[in-house]
Amino acid sequence: MNFLLGLWRQRNYRMATIVGGLAALWLLSGLLLKDEKQALLEAEVAKSASAMPAERVKISGRFIEAQPYTTQVVVNSRSEANRSVQLRAELDGMIAGLPVVEGQYVAKGDVICEIAAEDRPEKLARARASLKKAELDFAGAQKLKGRGLQSGTQMAQQEVALANARAELKRAQLDVQSLKIRAPFDGVVNSRAVELGDFVRRGEECATILDLNPMLIVGEVSESRVSSLQLGATANAQMQDGQILNGRLRYVSQQAHSVTRAYRVEVAVANDDGALRSGISARMALPTGEVMAHRINSSLLTLDDAGLLAVKVLDEDRRVALRNVQLVSDERDGVWITGLSPRTLLITVGQEYVSVGEQVEVELEETAGDLPAPVSAVEPEGGEPVSAEQAAQASGESL
Repeated sequence: MNFLLGLWRQRNYRMATIVGGLAALWLLSGLLLKDEKQALLEAEVAKSASAMPAERVKISGRFIEAQPYTTQVVVNSRSEANRSVQLRAELDGMIAGLPVVEGQYVAKGDVICEIAAEDRPEKLARARASLKKAELDFAGAQKLKGRGLQSGTQMAQQEVALANARAELKRAQLDVQSLKIRAPFDGVVNSRAVELGDFVRRGEECATILDLNPMLIVGEVSESRVSSLQLGATANAQMQDGQILNGRLRYVSQQAHSVTRAYRVEVAVANDDGALRSGISARMALPTGEVMAHRINSSLLTLDDAGLLAVKVLDEDRRVALRNVQLVSDERDGVWITGLSPRTLLITVGQEYVSVGEQVEVELEETAGDLPAPVSAVEPEGGEPVSAEQAAQASGESL
């Protein structure tokens, strides 16, 4: 302290201290005035900015209208013959004739396999003669009974003999008829189990015949969807080669499969030309009802914060709104959704650059109605369709 007092008593040090203090005050005053001026300037700029109207984002939109859409359940399926019968021998004997070959179409009643007759025609002739004798004996016994010369017991014996003769004749006729195994319906001989000279016993297979008209498309429907099916409803199936077949649902099983817990369904389709074969894989679409839905481009789908499908639309004030939707069908020409108003203004271009609640300037597209997706938007190279979820994730939006 004494040292400082000593310095203050010296005039040079005292003047330097006073001048330095005045200079510091002058510098500080300049900084304070600058901050006040800067604040005033910033306030003026903000006021001017608020007074100027904000420039709205320009987007494109289209009014889309709901249309009736038939909901479907699509299942993996296969073609199957309407009927498949294994023709079996009713007699023991050697195969003496095979009039048709495998793969040949036959009509009802055509001979498929023929068994050697052996002594069966002679047995038939003997049965006819036996029946004729039994009929004469019975007629003579009736005359004697009328004269009182025939007892009731003898008459009963004659009746038994006549019945036995008739049964033997019938059996001999059936044996002769069974020598030729005939087609029970129009169809195709799919396979033969015997060849000429083979010996078959009663009940052994001769051939398999298929009824291919109508052809059946069969599949299994889950227990959650089977109750929505209606017998007689129009259905269609896409075969492995791309062919589309139309038919009607003719059968729905009343009991689930013990392993898959699914229900067998059958759709009958016409096969007049016999071009369809049994066992071909297919995708079958069965109608389950009708809803009002919109068709849009799958790339317009997005996800909300909860991970649910949604689309961006505009309200009456042209403000962006997010609407949750449900996916009804994902097809090559767009996706069908429900959950929107019957007439909705959908954002078609620029939905990635606007946020919910923002007021925008919209340029309406001229075409109204649904919004089919361009092929490039739903089909990558190779032709495989892109699912709605993939399209939503590819849009890269985070709401």
